[in-house]
Amino acid sequence: MLAKNRFKRIQILIVLVFLAACQPPDFSNLAEAPASFLKISKKSTSEKHALASSVDKNSAMQLGDILDGSLASKNQGSDFISTLQYALDTDPKIIAARRDIEAKIAVVGVNKAQKDFQIGTTLYGGIEDVTDNTKGLAVSVNASRLVFDGGKLDHEIASSAFAAEAAKMNLAALIDRRASELCNIWLELDKYRTLKRQIDKRLAVLDPLILQLEQVAKAGVGDVSKVTAAQRTVSAIRVEETNIAEGLAQAELVFSNAFGIMSNEIIFDYDFINELVPENVDDNLVQNAPNLLSQYASYQATISRRESLRAKRGFDVGFEVRAMRPFAGSGYDSDESVGLVGRKTLYNGGLLESEIEEVEALAMAKEAQIKATYRQGARSVQTALQNIDSMEKAILIARENAKLTSDEIIYLRQQLVIGGSTLDSVLKAEATLYEAEAKEVKFQTEKYKSKLTVISALGLLSKPLGF
Repeated sequence: MLAKNRFKRIQILIVLVFLAACQPPDFSNLAEAPASFLKISKKSTSEKHALASSVDKNSAMQLGDILDGSLASKNQGSDFISTLQYALDTDPKIIAARRDIEAKIAVVGVNKAQKDFQIGTTLYGGIEDVTDNTKGLAVSVNASRLVFDGGKLDHEIASSAFAAEAAKMNLAALIDRRASELCNIWLELDKYRTLKRQIDKRLAVLDPLILQLEQVAKAGVGDVSKVTAAQRTVSAIRVEETNIAEGLAQAELVFSNAFGIMSNEIIFDYDFINELVPENVDDNLVQNAPNLLSQYASYQATISRRESLRAKRGFDVGFEVRAMRPFAGSGYDSDESVGLVGRKTLYNGGLLESEIEEVEALAMAKEAQIKATYRQGARSVQTALQNIDSMEKAILIARENAKLTSDEIIYLRQQLVIGGSTLDSVLKAEATLYEAEAKEVKFQTEKYKSKLTVISALGLLSKPLGF
């Protein structure tokens, strides 16, 4: 009897090994999956240990511990690109998106693991027969492996793979958006710093004239209306100076909150932005934008989910092995079984059909969302390109006005000496010159903001930054 049982166990072991060798997972339905999914790299051992050591798995972190270090501190960058990289690396939203990718990849591994053998053990102990006072223990080992499910599990694997791809593309789009936001913040700071330098330069030139005006006003000589007009011009210049100072203070605050403390020697790299703007923007560039690819991968995940639900209508066939070994006085004999098991749900109250209808509705909604995203992306890119052309024309006009006004100031100052012009006319000309120069600065800022809109919408900003 013992030899017979041993022979049965050997047979079961041979069958298990045979099935494991002859039933490799079928991923043929992933042929149309994005190639980038196949390139999702696993974390290195050092990264895994670092992540594990940073999280206490036995207890939740306190709110204060979570918030500690969440505000921007000293930026470790040494130039424009490294400063942006550091700000992006430490951005909580980007860190959260990276963790989301890790979770999605883990789901792929969970679904793949369901294709392997599932082995479990159960320990039984107690009184088998109260009358005879028969007591004993038994150990049961169960092993099962999916043989056929109509492609349900394959579609679930595909769905989780597309979800991981969607998360990956979403991270790329998020990095592009955040990098564009950071560059816009830097442009605002650079704009107000330039305006501050320009108005300080103009006031340095106007101070002697303003002092002369104050002396004339105190003496009560000259045309009162002209003196009053000149005073209004000076007042307007002072108001503009105050507005620029307030704008600069706000821009510096926003910048420090986004980048942290950094050296003032690091300047915005305008050439870096210029080199990223494509000469020709075609429909292919718009369709390959990360945001659009993320939504398309999410749509494919929904379609795979639908096919997985449809596969539930058929039979599930699995190979199962069960072996029980009694001991410690148990009166039961050993029991071994091996064979194929088929399962099929005959009735579930329409639950499956409702789930399929829900997923189909979600797929249609995602189709519409993809179209809306494509339309919005194409429109924003075209609008930004048109705005770039408009700003370049406006910059030339502002530059020409500044040149003409500068020539006019030279003439008015000469006339002021011989009484051919008034102090008010000189002050107004100086104010006009500042306005022309300030407009050029503002137009330049708007032009580069439009360029950032183009390259971020097309997903061309994250890769040059090393992401």
